[in-house]
Amino acid sequence: MNMALTSKAFSAEQESPSIATATRLLDAEGLLALGPEWEELLENALEKNAYYHRSYCTALLNHIEKRRLQVIAVWKNQALIALMPFISDRQHWAGLMTVNKAWTTDYTTTSIPLIDRRHTDDAVAGLVDAMGAPMTGSNLWLMPNMNIEGPVTTALKAGFAKRALPFQTFDPFNRAVLARRGTFEDHMKEHLSKKRRKDLRRNRKRLDELGTVTWTAHDHGAELDEAVDAFLRIEASGWKGERGTALDCTDTTRAFAQQAFGSGNGDGVTRADVLRLNGTPIAINLTLLSGDTGFTIKCAYDEAYKSQSAGLLLEEEMIRSVLEDNWIERLDSSAVSGHLITSFWNETLEIADMLIDTKAGASPVRFSFLSYLEGRRRSFRATAKTLVTRLRS
Repeated sequence: MNMALTSKAFSAEQESPSIATATRLLDAEGLLALGPEWEELLENALEKNAYYHRSYCTALLNHIEKRRLQVIAVWKNQALIALMPFISDRQHWAGLMTVNKAWTTDYTTTSIPLIDRRHTDDAVAGLVDAMGAPMTGSNLWLMPNMNIEGPVTTALKAGFAKRALPFQTFDPFNRAVLARRGTFEDHMKEHLSKKRRKDLRRNRKRLDELGTVTWTAHDHGAELDEAVDAFLRIEASGWKGERGTALDCTDTTRAFAQQAFGSGNGDGVTRADVLRLNGTPIAINLTLLSGDTGFTIKCAYDEAYKSQSAGLLLEEEMIRSVLEDNWIERLDSSAVSGHLITSFWNETLEIADMLIDTKAGASPVRFSFLSYLEGRRRSFRATAKTLVTRLRS
């Protein structure tokens, strides 16, 4: 494998009479300069990741991400067959060692790289080889919030095993997924208790008594922008606004939300499901779309209608829409461990962080030590989080 340093990237190329593969390291500017090959890769991704859509990455880079972003890009002939953005973190272990982290932010719930399903073996080979290349700055990698049993992680594990590269998962949990199968009535009977169904009917009746209740969905134009603005107002009026963590609390996060979710990102990238009372939005879900998969990244409800379960009533309408309308095959809840939505939806994914050592021929003792450090770091953070929660309560 021949490696040559360029002004922005390294290039690792292998050629044969019919196949030419190349792996390059891009910066943020190089990522956004990619042409329609990026959209083609998204369309043919082995596993969907809407957070690596061009418009969403652009919004993050314009308003949220202040760290130096680098991107491994793997090509086969003229096709882009793999893409993995990452950040180099020198302080992950208090300066002991730099760790490369697959790119996530406060507004990203998975770091699954984009792998072309038509060229899986070549894409994985190029990606794993690049992860071990000196030009990336570290041979220790952390991939947060991976679908552990998913096709991308399975392919990556095979690539790691082929090269005898050790890896370990941390903090596994189950994330709710809604798959389009069966009828709405059967779903509700199977996944919600009789008492919960009765409570939802009672709360819907109580809400109906206050006026006209409607549900609509928007994925383009002025109606989508109005729904996003309404979401920002609703979220800011609740506990997130009180804590200063709502998207509308700062000019920066407000601009991010409007660019990331609004109509300017292109038709069919975001869907807003809106529950209205007398024409006024009282609950909104924002879903990022990628092919046949949606990621329900943000939801908010007006706390004035908490006793009527406005948020859950909107969730009920979304379940009905997924199962009865032909707009999506599956929804990823983007939820954390133990979220209420898990009991409403019909599948789960096992999500975990992956630590990988890509240093060829490294002693097993090295990775055991690094895994121990990562475990201790997580234990310390969990303890600190518990203490902060107790102080707030």
